[in-house]
Amino acid sequence: MSEDFEIRITDWNSICLMFEEMFEGLGKVEISENLVSFQSIQPHVATGISLDSKGRILANMPLHSIETEFDIVKISADRRTIKLIGGNSSYVYQIPSEILNSKNG
Repeated sequence: MSEDFEIRITDWNSICLMFEEMFEGLGKVEISENLVSFQSIQPHVATGISLDSKGRILANMPLHSIETEFDIVKISADRRTIKLIGGNSSYVYQIPSEILNSKNG
């Protein structure tokens, strides 16, 4: 059984590689030396997540958003969720099943 991937924000190259693998074929993906970003494409549910190399996140799901900093990025073995872990908080971003199903079908 595969295990989750836990990467410190200081290992930015690994985060970029995992982020690209996770979101490939699901929407608009941008990766640079300081930012990784995913944005869904219509007609799918509007969703997106961006993380910079300092651990600052901007997530956008219907009815909520978050803007804070994290130290650890944990990507699930099935590449469906990202858990961001910081000092006193954590945030889980899950790719909506509608978007995942579009890749498989």
